[in-house]
Amino acid sequence: MPKLIGLDGCKGGWLAMIGTDDLADIECKIVFELHPFLDALDPDHVQVVIDIPIGLPSAAMSRACDIEARRFLGKPRSNSVFPAPCRETLVAETYLEACELNAGHSGKKISRQLFELLDKIDEVDTLMTPERQDWLREAHPELIFAVLSGIGRGLVHSKRTIEGEQERLAVLSQYGLDLNVDALRNSLSRKRVERNDIVDAAACLLSARRIAAGQAVVIPDDPVIDERGLRMEMVA
Repeated sequence: MPKLIGLDGCKGGWLAMIGTDDLADIECKIVFELHPFLDALDPDHVQVVIDIPIGLPSAAMSRACDIEARRFLGKPRSNSVFPAPCRETLVAETYLEACELNAGHSGKKISRQLFELLDKIDEVDTLMTPERQDWLREAHPELIFAVLSGIGRGLVHSKRTIEGEQERLAVLSQYGLDLNVDALRNSLSRKRVERNDIVDAAACLLSARRIAAGQAVVIPDDPVIDERGLRMEMVA
């Protein structure tokens, strides 16, 4: 069976949830540097899903996958999908500079939440190639949960609430992934990993399993290719 990995950004770097199709033996670890971690994997026997944009616009355009994901989720979960920044914005060192660079290329500033992710977006963008995208795919946990729940839109509660966590854990359990969030967080590092990081990484792991089984939903149907040959799409 191929190795399946869900990756989500966390304070300590990246949270990797690793398993196989039967989900019988799940391993969680903090990855401090993504490049050597990915380089050590066998591309022929692994499927990785990561919660970070892959493929970036470089002109006055919005990614169709971001637009479709927000439309599918509906309010208020659509607010969790940040428009991907232009590649030229990744060099910014301050929020003001990031807004100026992005507005100069797309006509739009970026949110502070997105600015906090620029380093991780840059880290992934630096290592991505069209060949690597065969086994390393982009996802958004809220889109995954919306698809897996079968309700045709985003979940009711925010992931940062007790009700929202329970709602998402129930969806994971339906697909054979039962998590003890407290135990996992204690075993990793409460300072480096938030509760929602664990839940989001688990969603990405399930998406990796769906890709391996040929069951994944991919948006849009006909993704735009960016200037570096990367497909701008999301899987769920």
